[in-house]
Amino acid sequence: MPITTLLRRVLNRSDTEPNPQQDTSGATPALPLLPEGTPTPTIAGIHNDNALAFVASRGNIDEQPLPQTDFSDTSSMDRKLPLDEEAGSMSVGEKDAVDDLTRLEDQITQTQTQHVPERNAGFMRSFSGVVCIIIGTGCLQIPYAFAKTGWFGIFILFLSATIGSYTGILTIRCLYFRSGHRLHSFPQIGYEAFGKYGMFITQFFNYLYSLGATCLYIIISGQFIYQLVSTLGVNLSQKVWMVIVAIVMWIPVALIKEMSEAAIMAIFGLLTSVVVIVIASVMAITNPYSKMNPTEPPVIHDNVIGLGVPVALSSIVFSFSGSVVYPHVEAAMKKPKQWPMVIMVAMGFCAFAYLLIGVAGYWAYGNQVVSPVLDSIPTGGAATASKILITLHVIIAAPIMLLSFYLEIENQWGINAERLGKKREFTIRLAYRSLVVGIICGISLAIPYFADFLSLISSISCVTMFAILPIICYLKLYGHKIAPWYEKIWMAIVLIIGLIASIWGIIDAVKALIKDSHATTS
Repeated sequence: MPITTLLRRVLNRSDTEPNPQQDTSGATPALPLLPEGTPTPTIAGIHNDNALAFVASRGNIDEQPLPQTDFSDTSSMDRKLPLDEEAGSMSVGEKDAVDDLTRLEDQITQTQTQHVPERNAGFMRSFSGVVCIIIGTGCLQIPYAFAKTGWFGIFILFLSATIGSYTGILTIRCLYFRSGHRLHSFPQIGYEAFGKYGMFITQFFNYLYSLGATCLYIIISGQFIYQLVSTLGVNLSQKVWMVIVAIVMWIPVALIKEMSEAAIMAIFGLLTSVVVIVIASVMAITNPYSKMNPTEPPVIHDNVIGLGVPVALSSIVFSFSGSVVYPHVEAAMKKPKQWPMVIMVAMGFCAFAYLLIGVAGYWAYGNQVVSPVLDSIPTGGAATASKILITLHVIIAAPIMLLSFYLEIENQWGINAERLGKKREFTIRLAYRSLVVGIICGISLAIPYFADFLSLISSISCVTMFAILPIICYLKLYGHKIAPWYEKIWMAIVLIIGLIASIWGIIDAVKALIKDSHATTS
């Protein structure tokens, strides 16, 4: 088949296929054609210059000018154009050109139905969105992590913040690896780096983190509400409160469509978590274990506990994880070039907050500290206020966490008003989002062990998304020559740390869950 014929087939197909929602749903109009005689524009998205030169040398392609468009999506590129019997006799250059034209056809098809979020978020909104997801309930785990590893946890804290800043920058760089357009999510990065299997693996860890963290939010919210209202004579079990929390979380899930619409929630969530950290730290310092239990032996403080380092590392890494939302936060930024500054300031802010509550909690309660740390401070107005605020934060953060999952599914399935119309899109979106919340609630009811389940989720998914996949995908997309030798050494250190934390963390968390299960049944 002549290459010029194949090129015309791609362009004719993209310009002539009807769009059933064209006149009724506000969809993007059909792609316009350039006036006859206009020079052919550069096509963003075709990266094989040799193939382009070959196509141009095969004949006149004036019969069908190229459409003016911006190819902004690279997903779903596994479909192939039908070729006739001459395909078997194509040269290597012709086959390369066919591969690039196949990719071009997919980009045209996706561009016609792709919903692109509006870039209207400034620095503060972006910073708040990242911190709201990162800081979450992980701050309540830091003193317990210090109890596992001793004061050496301070070093692990700042090491994790440094790794988080670095891999957060690499993640966004992977979105722009091909000049001219931007990927939309972590699974698309996995696809571009390693094909279908890379996409499936990335989706597994990405979705496990998003859905698993939401389960934890429901668990801890139900636990705190039950503790608060049980003293008031309200006879509802913790599981009933977990169901109520899931229903409350469902409301913003139904109303919020884009990440930019969650800006006010993110700022409020950030403020509540800061207040909780300050209250918990002050209460721990003013009410240490020796004051609360004067007849008990003093608590123990260790400098380094070697056996607890991997477990503590996985827990602290979880407290800095938020990579699943990075692509969606950056997609809404007015000035995406500010992303490195956003992620570094966010990590620095979280590290300072964690240092405050970690040092205060471990100094006050030592090896007797429990997770969450609010269960270690004395009961009273301050503890009650902290639990109310952290519950509000969790209820706010969970929909934002889920939104990253929803946006990727909606992008993959084409659930948008441009393709389906506003009413149909809203109905489908509401139905499947509600179903997901119901499934998450059911899982949460079966997993009540907060601390140990947190360690398991962080070991399996968070460490992988946080420290391993960004580096592997970055080197695959850009090539190992992109990094100088000293950066490669740093990458190797990060990968080793990630693997150790993940493997040891999984083993320890599984043992703890088995122990919890036996204790419950006995």
